[in-house]
Amino acid sequence: MDSVQTGTAFQTEPTREILKEMETRLQLNPDYTARVGNFGFIELEESWGDEATIINTARISTTNKRVEKLEDFTDKERTLLHHLLANNHGTPFESVHFRWRVIAPIFVLRQWMRHRICSFNEFSQRYRRPITAFYVPDEEACTVDGFEVMTQEQVESYCNLVEQMHKFYLDEYEKVCARVEEAEKANEIKAVAGGRNPYRARARELLRNAMPVSTYSDLYWTINFRSLMNFFELRRKANAQYEIREFADAAYTMFKRKLPLLGETMDRVLDEREKQGSGNE
Repeated sequence: MDSVQTGTAFQTEPTREILKEMETRLQLNPDYTARVGNFGFIELEESWGDEATIINTARISTTNKRVEKLEDFTDKERTLLHHLLANNHGTPFESVHFRWRVIAPIFVLRQWMRHRICSFNEFSQRYRRPITAFYVPDEEACTVDGFEVMTQEQVESYCNLVEQMHKFYLDEYEKVCARVEEAEKANEIKAVAGGRNPYRARARELLRNAMPVSTYSDLYWTINFRSLMNFFELRRKANAQYEIREFADAAYTMFKRKLPLLGETMDRVLDEREKQGSGNE
């Protein structure tokens, strides 16, 4: 597959930096990193708190009895963990937090940001040239119930079009930079020594409007478990959009590896909810 088909026909400095960083993180943190799609990436970088944190937070209402770690759990703690989650005693679950690094297409991130009880810090095309990588749908993404919705020929046409849009940005930005440099040399505008060049900055602000939502972006996502469970419940369903479901499934695998008892309890509660919902239909 050529560079167009992989969505990386042009590699600017941010693109090369991110590719290198992904490779490094996959080697350093293999249990909590994954590639998703042709350029996507997700990593569980940090987490704060665990199952014991939840139990201790809940028990402040009734007792000073604490558990220090998961190995100290008895059936009583396991039962309490399930009881709290199943009966929507939610605030103790907000004491456990996760920070994820996510590299995904902009259209996926716009869906992701519908989950608002969390925080996002995103790559800015105001300050940097864009990541010149774009989403390329694979065979599964192009197929519904065995029917090929988007043919390979159409995928190739799509890739060629998006590549042209990326090329437009890069070409026009270089033209602006050359004109700015000429104007500075001719003393038509004041040269900027260090810091953010307002002329180049304005060019980035305007030209980013030509970049399609298939372009990849890069962000940090910080979220507590209560909100993360809601994300998993909604975005791992069969009717969730394929692309965000791929990321949600990867995050789910890492989460369960990090906190297996909490993951097991979450699965049990979600199964109970689904069965209860089916019974009410």
